[in-house]
Amino acid sequence: VARSTTRDALLEQGALLFARHGVAGVTARQLHEAIGARNESALHYHFGDREGLALEILRIHLEAVESRRAPLVVDIAAEDLTRDLRALVHALAAPMAEDLDSPLGRAHLRLVAQLSHPSLAYGPPFVLIPAASGKAVVRWLWAALDWLPAPIRGERLAALRSELISLFGLRAQLLDEKPNGDISPPDLFFNNLVDLLVAGLSAEPSPATLAAAESCADTPAASHRTPTH
Repeated sequence: VARSTTRDALLEQGALLFARHGVAGVTARQLHEAIGARNESALHYHFGDREGLALEILRIHLEAVESRRAPLVVDIAAEDLTRDLRALVHALAAPMAEDLDSPLGRAHLRLVAQLSHPSLAYGPPFVLIPAASGKAVVRWLWAALDWLPAPIRGERLAALRSELISLFGLRAQLLDEKPNGDISPPDLFFNNLVDLLVAGLSAEPSPATLAAAESCADTPAASHRTPTH
């Protein structure tokens, strides 16, 4: 097996195996058997270990999503839609939705859901790759929600990130495990998802939420929280 082919095969089979069994649930031997590699040092040579392979799969996935998002961001800027919540949420979600159409894309979505610790929602966005387009959407979302106190904006953007990653991961799992099952069509799933996310972002905060936000206005929770996908 040629070096480039071995590396590509590890990326593909690693994603498929990790999605089904988790990174810790897949051995180096299983990876080598999946790609038909005679040399059982291929994983170490190309990626160091399973975690290194998983990180490279994640990086490749994020770069692909960012490349799909870039033209959407250009259109948003050109059409002056930077305060249109639906356009902004659509720009985050649509590039992810494309991965639902293939087994490898679904594996990527499932792996992202497995590896995304909830704490990442409270850190800087898009740290693994530059992701200029993704960061632009996040900035526009923050500005579009300027009618909300900062702590509430932070919580809503953290929830947005978690919902995008978890719901696409669950949808991918559903399509993998019940491909012929009685499930909603893609357009209904996607448009309803965007509706729900926009409604969550734009909901009027209750008095209890406003009081809680005021009480934590001077704490770290009040800082800008952003989705990382």
